[in-house]
Amino acid sequence: MNEVRTGDRKVLIVGGGFGGLRAARELAETQGIHVTLIDRNPYQLFAPLLYQVATGGLSEDDIAYSIRGAIPGVDFRRGDVVRIDSERKTLRLEDGAVLPFDELILATGSTGTTFGVPGVEEHALQMKTMNQAREIRSRLLNAYEEIENGHRPKEHLRVVVVGGGPTGVEVTGAVAELQRSMKREFPDLAEFASVTLVEAGPRLLPMFSEKSSAHAKGELEKLGARVMVDAAVDRMYPADVHLKSGEVLNAGTIVWAAGVAAHEQWATLGLADRANRLRVDASLQLTEGVWVIGDGAALEGPDGRALPMIAPVAMQMGIHVGKQIKAKAVGKPLVDFVYKDKGQMATIGRRRAVVEANGLRLHGTIAWLAWLGLHVFYLAGGRNRVSVVANWMWNYVVWGVGARPVVIE
Repeated sequence: MNEVRTGDRKVLIVGGGFGGLRAARELAETQGIHVTLIDRNPYQLFAPLLYQVATGGLSEDDIAYSIRGAIPGVDFRRGDVVRIDSERKTLRLEDGAVLPFDELILATGSTGTTFGVPGVEEHALQMKTMNQAREIRSRLLNAYEEIENGHRPKEHLRVVVVGGGPTGVEVTGAVAELQRSMKREFPDLAEFASVTLVEAGPRLLPMFSEKSSAHAKGELEKLGARVMVDAAVDRMYPADVHLKSGEVLNAGTIVWAAGVAAHEQWATLGLADRANRLRVDASLQLTEGVWVIGDGAALEGPDGRALPMIAPVAMQMGIHVGKQIKAKAVGKPLVDFVYKDKGQMATIGRRRAVVEANGLRLHGTIAWLAWLGLHVFYLAGGRNRVSVVANWMWNYVVWGVGARPVVIE
């Protein structure tokens, strides 16, 4: 633990994701400021690659990096926050510890939302945590073993992914490639495996241009996936997805990637929107000394709509708040946050991706290489970067026979 000097401003950061770590790095080793980061996990989870763990393309260690190692000069406290008193400026942890603060940064991220669709909570698998990724991977891989041994029907090799945003598209592409690779090990079952992507809206990737959306749909279909648009889910059962049209999709694995919301437990701290995001002022303050960044913050962009719940927004907010706290400590005025949209990207599979940035649209191999480069750049830790690049190169060269972890139940 770093020594807390008399007179130091105590800054607590709740959440070790993209926004929290960026804020911590901005404030680290700043004279007169002592920073403590709090998270229930001792590692930073690189969430954009979580789907590759869920489909066996990467190992868990590849996308998790020690928080303590990532932010020298900043203290780390593992624990769950159960109460925040913004008036007394104290925070209580689950173990009973009470931590005082001068400045508090809430960077608690988001969780999956079911939109109230019956059966989703009970029967669909979501993908926001490492445990959820493990569960999806186990379900996908063990299905082959159990079906071959006669313990489950062949229809359970069908996979349904709900949600046509970047996560849904990436998961669908990865599952389609996994099913291709399994043909070599389970040739008699290959014809029964399928993946269907269901989107309630009129096209995939609605935040992209129509041309990029159409390209993504076409690439998924080339991989063998079925893509359904204008197909809203009505309800779910253990092995059935019911659509409002009346069609029923049978599946052994159902992945819900239809949307996210901020954690409900913090919504009482202020005025929250429909996604439980707290409405902050232009500098990202909720109240005096309490800041909200990332997926938990509701702030309108120039177009009048709330900024999207994506990593670039969280990272820019983290840097901004760090600078504001440093300015505040020396009596300088606060400035408004301005998000700089640097573009968006989504991968569909090996050599398949869409990228839109600064008026430039890239599809195919070039887009895929850009996607690879950016994700490797943002990965924490040199070992993680080397391991991920090695795995990707192996999977690319040995098409369809990529290394997979052995799942033991």
